[in-house]
Amino acid sequence: MSKTTKRYIKVGDWMFEVKMVRAIRVEEFGQPYDAIAHMTFNGNEVYVDSQLSSADENLGRKDLDAFLNFAQMMDVENFRYDRFQNGERRSRNIKMVKSVENAEPQPNIRLVK
Repeated sequence: MSKTTKRYIKVGDWMFEVKMVRAIRVEEFGQPYDAIAHMTFNGNEVYVDSQLSSADENLGRKDLDAFLNFAQMMDVENFRYDRFQNGERRSRNIKMVKSVENAEPQPNIRLVK
């Protein structure tokens, strides 16, 4: 993804900064949506404050990919979120990379019992 969006916009004597975003899952704006998330931007990091779905299933990989693509467009370095799984809170921090050339190689090692 090469398209980036400015997080700072100057209008007159005012500087406007994107600090909070509400995301809704819907085919067309104005229609009823079935999921919502709030994101807070702080420096080079974005934190997903909440995730809520009216459907019985949790938000899935396709939803996370959309969030990550948006975070990349907003030019952040870290993407963080929490979710509850089996009654336990699990935190996750995803380090964003600018491009494949800048990515650090990750070993393909899997620990098994």
